[in-house]
Amino acid sequence: MVERCPACHRRIRRSNEANRRYWLCLHTLAERVKPGDVQYSAETWHCYFKLKLLGGDDVKLPNGKVIVVPKSSADLDKGEFHEYAEKVENFMNERGVYLDEMPA
Repeated sequence: MVERCPACHRRIRRSNEANRRYWLCLHTLAERVKPGDVQYSAETWHCYFKLKLLGGDDVKLPNGKVIVVPKSSADLDKGEFHEYAEKVENFMNERGVYLDEMPA
């Protein structure tokens, strides 16, 4: 069920705290997880997870090429974002990396 503001009925979006934790996960992945000995940026991990977990849309460019554009995590409501971010953190944990190990 989509959470809505009782006053204006808009969807409740993720909190700043949830967003900070998500990006901490992405930066931690960028620093500590290197598939095939290749280091990827936090932004690349963000694109990876959006496509993997949210899917994407085929977009035809003016030159005729078709690219896949990941769906936006900004469209998720509070509950959906929590589930999404939890999957990202689980991915990290499965690789032996935990946020609790990080200095505050």
